[in-house]
Amino acid sequence: MTARVLQLADQTLTYRLKRSDRRSIGLKISRDGLTVTLPLRLPAVEADRAVRQKLDWIMAKLAEQAKQPAPAMGLSCGNPVLWLGEAVILRTGSARSRIAGAELHLAASDHPEHITAKLAHFYQRSARPHFGARVQHWSGRMGLVPRRVALSSARGRWGSCSATGGVRLNWRLMQAPPAVIDYVVIHELAHLAELNHSPRFWAIVEAHCPDWKTQRGWLKQHGGQLMGW
Repeated sequence: MTARVLQLADQTLTYRLKRSDRRSIGLKISRDGLTVTLPLRLPAVEADRAVRQKLDWIMAKLAEQAKQPAPAMGLSCGNPVLWLGEAVILRTGSARSRIAGAELHLAASDHPEHITAKLAHFYQRSARPHFGARVQHWSGRMGLVPRRVALSSARGRWGSCSATGGVRLNWRLMQAPPAVIDYVVIHELAHLAELNHSPRFWAIVEAHCPDWKTQRGWLKQHGGQLMGW
């Protein structure tokens, strides 16, 4: 199974392409997004064609899935979790919580509630310097400096900017790829100039993040997973 990115008129759609010995093209919508099953001999462009033909149906079904509450993610030793967009294996019983190669070692017991609490603490502790560095980087480029930067735990909201110039970023973004985090940072800093979503606001975002639609699409597609525990 491979991932494909389809550029549409005003957005980017990522889907999984699966091959099988079936005779027709199959489309499946789940919480994980769109999966297209393609007969073995058909070229991959036929999957793109099928997606375009059924685009209205696909987008309606994806919107329905996005409204459904995310199931609780099972957190236990040996399970994969996301760290900056990459899957790492969760390990418990460490003397201190840390990333080591493709593993995330937690100073936690095997009890699910203890794992959840320690994992959240690790992401929060890591988010402060990471977000701080990205805000400093983009503030310098954009000429927009927030009065303060704080972490947020808001469900379903990745960031916010107050009228007084304070920026809040959701610590769960530490699960997202760096480019997605940068998009959210740029988005919130742009609100320091335009506290709205006007064309002027989006022009600021696009000037510093030309592929913002791709990054926003990633959040829409995977946000339930990031919020699911």
